[in-house]
Amino acid sequence: MDQQLLLQVLLIVVQLAIIAIGGYVISYLKSKIGTENLARYYTIISNIVRGVEQTFGGGNGSDKKAEAVQLIKKALGNKLTDEQINSLIESAVFEMNNLLKSSGVTE
Repeated sequence: MDQQLLLQVLLIVVQLAIIAIGGYVISYLKSKIGTENLARYYTIISNIVRGVEQTFGGGNGSDKKAEAVQLIKKALGNKLTDEQINSLIESAVFEMNNLLKSSGVTE
């Protein structure tokens, strides 16, 4: 029981850290590519991430990420750096996982 509680607390701490880091990443990206472009790119990347998730299903994280990166580069060309693409993918995956958890689809 204590291990389960400790694991839940650790999970909450990790999620809070990701949220905090995500906030800094989004602020940094806004300053680099502009708010309007960031929103547009994030929407495109979020849709690609969801599409790849539906195609590949659960697991296969590295394969899904590689496919998403390839599709994003094809859709956006060289408008974003690899670092920016990775940050936006991580944000989209985090948002998708939170939506799935809050809707009760996953634990």
